[in-house]
Amino acid sequence: RKSKQAGGNKPLSHYEMTQKFRSSEYGTTTARLSQDSQLPFGHCGLSLGPAEDPVATPSGHIYSREAIVEYLLTKTMDLKKAQQNYERYLEKQEKQQKSDETQQKQEAIVVFEDSQKATTVGKKRSREPTANALKSTSYWLAEFQPEHGGDAPDPPPQRPPSPHSGKPLRRKELRHLKLKREDKKVVCGLSQKSISTQPVVALPTGEVILKDCYDKLVKPTMVCPFTSKKLKEKHILELQKGKSGFASSGQVEAKKYRPTIT
Repeated sequence: RKSKQAGGNKPLSHYEMTQKFRSSEYGTTTARLSQDSQLPFGHCGLSLGPAEDPVATPSGHIYSREAIVEYLLTKTMDLKKAQQNYERYLEKQEKQQKSDETQQKQEAIVVFEDSQKATTVGKKRSREPTANALKSTSYWLAEFQPEHGGDAPDPPPQRPPSPHSGKPLRRKELRHLKLKREDKKVVCGLSQKSISTQPVVALPTGEVILKDCYDKLVKPTMVCPFTSKKLKEKHILELQKGKSGFASSGQVEAKKYRPTIT
């Protein structure tokens, strides 16, 4: 029946793949993420709760200071252990290289001494077993055995990576934020509008405002509306906006790949 259908190379129909065998682990499945699965703006990216003493990384992600500092300390300790293991591996490789060089020199000396000795006429063939003594009777044996000393570990990075962007992160790069909340929602420092999925920026003073307010009120003069000091565009940090269940807010689907019979 399947071979007579258009596109008969597929053993299952679309209905069978999507509806009939949905409970089985067959084929890639896609699920729509609801609002409960998204991280609202102002929540910590590690503890997933409202950020307490909030700070922002250079990538614009928001964390609680306690959570991100504990993460950096843990990763720093792991990097120190990895660095020690890497140094031990280098020492082992150096010793092995010196041992190989010494062995090669000794073999070269032996070869030279044998070449300088007078050869005797009618020398009998040596009966001593060689490395490939079984080769004459077991022809299927390999003449050379491969040697593998293990994969060389990669050198560990100097700094712990950021939890989301993966870029090197230092503690002094964390920027303190002043999040104003009303009814458990973060509001803009200028317009007092609640922030959900709108683009948001952070000023050098830590004030969080909507990007729309920044473009209309701050960017034309580049004067801080809170301190009346001059601002530079490189000091303006664009924060990661919050997400919801609507497609316009960002990625709202999750896929799990599973092999199919095609």
